[in-house]
Amino acid sequence: MKNNGNQSQRIYDKATRTWYEVPEDQYREFDRWRTNLRKREQYWGRCFCPRGKWWLCDGDCVDCEFHTRNEVSLDDPLPDGEGTRGDYVPDDNPTPEEIISDRDLLERTCLGR
Repeated sequence: MKNNGNQSQRIYDKATRTWYEVPEDQYREFDRWRTNLRKREQYWGRCFCPRGKWWLCDGDCVDCEFHTRNEVSLDDPLPDGEGTRGDYVPDDNPTPEEIISDRDLLERTCLGR
């Protein structure tokens, strides 16, 4: 039977490029946390860390080489330079003219009874 109290695992620190020996229970807690974070980011399409590089994951997604931002701003210019994405987003809200005409129509139908 193994004695888990004497075992240790290694965690890699990308900032200092060194390996640190940590107790097994701390390693399991850290690994559970970073795996949860990585899987959540992969689900949302923001993490492309290959399986062979999972040991590099330290939970700092902002500075990670495998992290991407899947966000598109409506203020970004279009590739042809003709306006922005926001210029081409349809607006489903009624115009003031439509609101006034609907109100007039309702008033006429209610008074016509």
